[in-house]
Amino acid sequence: MTTQTALAAFLDERTRENRDALVVAYWYLCIRGARKFYRAGIDRADLAQVGAIGLLKAVEQYDHSMRTPFEAYAWLLIVGELMHHVRDHERIVRVPRRLRALEKRYAAAAEVLSMRLGRTPLRAEIAAELGLDTRTVDEIRVLRRGGPVVSIEACTGAPNGELAAAVMSVGIDERLSLRAALDDLAERERVAVLGSFAAGLSQAQLGERLGISQSQVSKLIKKALSKMHQQVA
Repeated sequence: MTTQTALAAFLDERTRENRDALVVAYWYLCIRGARKFYRAGIDRADLAQVGAIGLLKAVEQYDHSMRTPFEAYAWLLIVGELMHHVRDHERIVRVPRRLRALEKRYAAAAEVLSMRLGRTPLRAEIAAELGLDTRTVDEIRVLRRGGPVVSIEACTGAPNGELAAAVMSVGIDERLSLRAALDDLAERERVAVLGSFAAGLSQAQLGERLGISQSQVSKLIKKALSKMHQQVA
């Protein structure tokens, strides 16, 4: 059964049998994710099983009206599960007590700014509200995500493209800033950026997966990179 046939059958009738067939049809995404996130000390088969959690979530949550291809949606959730798994197995960054004391102030400032601005505040705006530098704000964000940090290479696999090349030339603080900027992107923007700079897909390939034209992909990537630039600046 092809992937499209399995997807069509599942969308027509969401039975357990059709769900299982869809998971089998797209299992290759879990294998791909396991290869991309493989590192010493982590079993590749375990990584595939972790990726399967994301695939199952995609199957249960996918809404065809989103106009996002299932493959792109599933890949995003698979990568998310693998990122969390790898991050939990990476060296934990010990956060100074002063950051823990600032965490509540950060949460309050973010909420106040969100109401005042009518949107999610930028890191620079939160830093100004708290009287802190943006680097400290990034450290607080890492703390709020639970402390463990995975480098940008974990998102991209082997360094590939100008984004990965740029990341390889900067320190851990700048990497944390880039990671935070990626986290703040909308779903389709993140798919476009990671697909282009991490997976090495062409804009035409991304267009097919996202169901949009090549020119729309170009605009989407430019918009996403502009947002990231504002966050990191």
